[in-house]
Amino acid sequence: MPDITMTPGPKEEKPLPMFREDLRLYVGPSDPDGSPTYNLFDPTRGQYFRISWTESLVFKFLRPGMTIPQLIAIIEANSTLKITPEEINTLFQDAVTNNLLRIHRTSEVVFDEAQKAKSGIFKWLLFHYLYIRIPLINPDKFLKRTLHYVLPLWSTPAITLYAILFLWGTFLLVTRFDEFLNTFPYFFTMGGAIAYGLGITSVKIIHEFSHAYTAKYYKIYVPTMGIALIVFWPVLYTDVTDSWKLAKRSRRLAISFAGIAAELVIAGIATLGWGLSSPGMFQSVCFIIASVTWISTLVINLNPALRFDGYYLLSDLWQIDNLQARTFAATRWQLRKWLLGLDLPPPEENLTPGRLAGMMVYSIYTWLYRLFLYTAIAIFIYKQFTKVLGIFLFFMEIGIFILWPLGWEVGQINRLRPYLTWNKRSVTTAVVTTLFLLWLLVPFPHRESYPAITIPHSEANQVLYVPYDSTVTAIYVKRNEQIQLEQPLVQLDSSTLLADIASNKIGLAAVDREIIIASQTEEDKALIAEKKANAEAMEAKIIGLERIQTELLLKAEVAGTLYQWDDTIKIGQTVARDAILGKIADLKHLQVIAFIPEMYISDVQNGDNVVFRRLRDMTKVNGKITQINPLRTMVLIYPQLASINHGDLPVAGVTPQGSTDKEAQMRLVESYYTALVTLDPIKEEFKIGETGYMDVRGPWRSYLMIFWKHLQSLFWQEGTI
Repeated sequence: MPDITMTPGPKEEKPLPMFREDLRLYVGPSDPDGSPTYNLFDPTRGQYFRISWTESLVFKFLRPGMTIPQLIAIIEANSTLKITPEEINTLFQDAVTNNLLRIHRTSEVVFDEAQKAKSGIFKWLLFHYLYIRIPLINPDKFLKRTLHYVLPLWSTPAITLYAILFLWGTFLLVTRFDEFLNTFPYFFTMGGAIAYGLGITSVKIIHEFSHAYTAKYYKIYVPTMGIALIVFWPVLYTDVTDSWKLAKRSRRLAISFAGIAAELVIAGIATLGWGLSSPGMFQSVCFIIASVTWISTLVINLNPALRFDGYYLLSDLWQIDNLQARTFAATRWQLRKWLLGLDLPPPEENLTPGRLAGMMVYSIYTWLYRLFLYTAIAIFIYKQFTKVLGIFLFFMEIGIFILWPLGWEVGQINRLRPYLTWNKRSVTTAVVTTLFLLWLLVPFPHRESYPAITIPHSEANQVLYVPYDSTVTAIYVKRNEQIQLEQPLVQLDSSTLLADIASNKIGLAAVDREIIIASQTEEDKALIAEKKANAEAMEAKIIGLERIQTELLLKAEVAGTLYQWDDTIKIGQTVARDAILGKIADLKHLQVIAFIPEMYISDVQNGDNVVFRRLRDMTKVNGKITQINPLRTMVLIYPQLASINHGDLPVAGVTPQGSTDKEAQMRLVESYYTALVTLDPIKEEFKIGETGYMDVRGPWRSYLMIFWKHLQSLFWQEGTI
């Protein structure tokens, strides 16, 4: 690029280059302090540059061949402004950066700039996939021809009618809000999703045409309408960039607010229709349109964090053009001052403490909102569609919203090194940053905690099964009673069992008689062996049934507490075979089942000493890992630990095919292995099914290594799906 340095030489002044002839200057709205502003329009790029009064005078009075002293002289002669050569230097350097000057450039320079500006499709998507515009139509002529048909819709009588209907509909919404909310689940179907999609599309078309017609009313050129992709999610857009030509902010506010106003009118009328109609197709249509418009207006359009209507409304209300760029610059300036003690000039004049505080709050909110929004979209894509794309997008958000700004700021701080000094703020920041890096990188001993639940000891528990279809004739115990070994618990009586025994004895007697008869003739002696086999089978069955009969008196096989008992069982009640009446366990000798994430399973071994912390009071009991299940656990049988019951293990309900909802199983969403822990003798009684955490001392590891293990686990898990 040719040398265009504006500093005067020792012998003669160099003439200043001229601005491009196609540039156009428009009067802009005044700043809050009353000073005028201007907008410089570059038609080749369709881009506006906000410039100050000083810059506008340079653009206005610059003539071919002028030097810096000559330009200063003519500006001071025609205004009260005092300008320095350094300010003119900076202005022309910015103009060079933005290609606003008529400067002769060789073909080599043009070629080099084109090569630098080139980017492959991957690089382009890398920086533009968050927001991609696809223009579809040029509506300007259509808007101009049809504007007179639309104007009556925004007349004073029409606005009065809209206000009445809106207030009436809002009143019905407030008084029947619960009924309105309860209608949502009926539309969580494929048909409901299609209806919502059509509703959103219709409302958004009206929304965008409201922007377009309002812009046309103020004689603004509307070059395109089309679709914008926000992280590949389609939304409609209207290009009203030429509203920058308007000198009155009130008109720009009107253009920005037109879409929201149209949606509020639609929301009020649709809500009124929903409230006054009875259940049916019309009420469903009204509900869809009302819910779509209320949600899109309050949650999306009025949100200033994204470049939708709320952003431009806030920009004009605060009288801050290029809102995001300027608020981010002001925030960076203030943070550098706070953290490094850099006493640099503010990025703009008239930056009062209140204005600066508002700009900082807005910029931080915008950064956090975008980070969480785009990350949530990436997670949604990961969960519902393509996992690989979801992971890729997630790391893209981390790079774009965290690593890229951090790297850029480090580069800027490096450029400001001549202004950096050691002071209280910079020393504090350096110490805190160093401590953070040490905390992140230096390995420390870790004590990991895993969700766990108490279970009966495998050698000190008993489940009371009903051995045969029976009738309860006596109950000798009650829930939570201390049980001794061999203590009688329940007496059962089975008439069916007695009938089976009697029937089998009669059958056995008949077979014995057949054997005697067969032994008297040579012809029937061949059947004796078969009949004896039948008799032996019957005898074995009778012995088994008589043994079951003796088991109808249920006795304790272990000493402990009857911690579970079916309180619905009454004397005289019939109980089915294999029904569970209760459970006994020694509550001073328990075991614990702990659920260990896959990424940490290599950190625990059989024989490791652990501590179980009871959740309700943090009582600690020592124990030892006695068994680690080598297979991953797929189904959670302990509902206390499930996320749907406020537990630590994320689950998804899965109902087996052909079963009822009561038989639904809880499938673990993530990969876990179980470890069995035998606890030391407990001084105070624990209950079965108490939740807590198994604490185990892990290896020395830095937090960066822990994060890396999380990433490895994630990729390994997805690679095996």
